[in-house]
Amino acid sequence: MNSININMNNQEIRRLITSFFEGETTEEEEKLLRALFSGDQVPGGFEAEKEYILFCLANGNIKDASNNLEGKIIRAIDKQGIKAESKHSRRYYLMLLSGAAAIMLIVFGTYFFINSRKGFRDTYSDPAIAYAETMKLLMDVSSRLNKGTSALRPVSKLSEMTDMSREKLNETSSTINKSLLKLNVLKEVNSDKNINDTIDINN
Repeated sequence: MNSININMNNQEIRRLITSFFEGETTEEEEKLLRALFSGDQVPGGFEAEKEYILFCLANGNIKDASNNLEGKIIRAIDKQGIKAESKHSRRYYLMLLSGAAAIMLIVFGTYFFINSRKGFRDTYSDPAIAYAETMKLLMDVSSRLNKGTSALRPVSKLSEMTDMSREKLNETSSTINKSLLKLNVLKEVNSDKNINDTIDINN
C-alpha cells in the first residue's frame, strides 16, 4: 500500500465522510478513509462511522433504496390484490358456468334418452313395470337437477333476507307515517286553539 498522509483535522475528516456517504469520493479518498479507520486508533468522534465505512469499502458500495421505493411497493401490493380479486371472480363464474353446463347436459341427455327410447315402443308388456321404470328415470333426473341447483341456495337465502329487510322497512315507514299523521292532527288542533284564543281576545 502506498504511504498516505493521514494528518487531517476533524473538519476535513467530516467532509471526507460526508462525500463518501453521498458516493462522491475518488479512489484516493477511499484509500485515505481505509487508512484512517483501519488502525486501532480512530480519530475522535468517528467511532460510529468506522465499522460502516470499513464494511462498505470491503464489500463495495451498497446501493441506496431508489427514490420511488414506496410507490413500487404500493403498486406491487395493488397488483397482488387485483390478481386475488380476479381469481375469486373467475372461480365464481367458472362455478356458475359449470352448473349451467351440467343442467344443459342433463336436459339434453334426458331429451336424447327419451327420443332413443321411442324406437323401442312397447318394450314393457306390463304397464306396472313401465311405470316403475319411468318413475326411476324421473327420480334420477330429479336428483341430478337438485344437485345442480343446490349451488343456488345461498342466492335464495340472500333473496329471503332482502325481502325480510324490505318488510321491516315498510313497517317502519308505516309507523313513521302514522306518527306524522298524529302530529299533523295535534298541529291542526293547536292552530284551531290559537284561532279560538285570537277570537276570544278580539271579543
